[in-house]
Amino acid sequence: MSDQPITSLTLPDDVLFSVRGLKKYFPIHAGWLKKHVGNVKAIDDVSLDIKKGETFGLVGESGSGKSTVARLMLRAYSITDGEIFFRRTNGDIVDLSRLSDRDMRPLRAEMQMIFQDPYSSLNPRMTLLELVGEPMVIHGNGNQGEIKDRVAELLRVVGLRPEFINRYPHAFSGGQRQRIGIARALALNPSFIAADEAVSALDVSVAAQNINLLQDLQEQFGLTYLFITHDLGMVEHIADRIGVMYLGRLMEVAPTELLFSKPLHPYTEALMAAVPQPDPRGNRTRKRVPLKGEIGNAANPPPGCSFHPRCPYAQAKCATEVPALRTVADGRQVRCHFAEELSLVGAVA
Repeated sequence: MSDQPITSLTLPDDVLFSVRGLKKYFPIHAGWLKKHVGNVKAIDDVSLDIKKGETFGLVGESGSGKSTVARLMLRAYSITDGEIFFRRTNGDIVDLSRLSDRDMRPLRAEMQMIFQDPYSSLNPRMTLLELVGEPMVIHGNGNQGEIKDRVAELLRVVGLRPEFINRYPHAFSGGQRQRIGIARALALNPSFIAADEAVSALDVSVAAQNINLLQDLQEQFGLTYLFITHDLGMVEHIADRIGVMYLGRLMEVAPTELLFSKPLHPYTEALMAAVPQPDPRGNRTRKRVPLKGEIGNAANPPPGCSFHPRCPYAQAKCATEVPALRTVADGRQVRCHFAEELSLVGAVA
């Protein structure tokens, strides 16, 4: 590990991940010669910090780039540009963007992912012992007996019976399969877990149980989460801070309570208007902002602010100048020219 690039950057002691100017462009090829004719700008200049022990929620419409950000942070995708700084368990700060696949391998034990689909993410031909124990086999953590004991322990931790260790995934429900995926993510004692729509495929009651399990595991093992979802009610329950993404860019980053009570970006307000309220009187008194059209084309994004074609507050400046993600008076970040001038309504009455 001595040959790994260690950055001279000094991060605040409470920051685990720091992403700076992250970009991911997928090339577009056309014609018989597969000529490069353009790029899909899946991620275009994303910067964020994730603090140790917190749950950072990432929300936005489908196609906004949420999952791509997680895969770039874990280096499942190669990056086009930008820097990804990660604080290891030994305190070293490593620039993941400069590491080769070979150098990344030892670090993968410290960062894991829980996938969206509990069915396709598990190999149906492998038993629970093989599925949960596979990361330990790959990284050479223990002999056969030690791996079996560790898998049995992990099954107990996620609420499954150790007697299931030789069963196959088809014997389990969707919620139980997702718990198997959680156990597999915990196998190498990571400090960071990216949960990509980890409960969106589950029934509401089962999803709530798994969310409570994730929170218990976070407290028990000191985990840090990147929680990706389109369910605003769910992210309000679990996240400490939330980033709102639109067309490959962060539009707003704020503590959860502030974001829901007083959004600063028109896109955030539009998302909040879609959050159902149990009090019908609250729905009658709350201003609803209609959001017209669909998310833009990442291969040909609008000029200026990428949200301006759908924004009810857009002005001439929005169509020509790209707003920067800037920090405002209360410490939150927003990408809007007129954030301080707008009086927007949140989901909290």
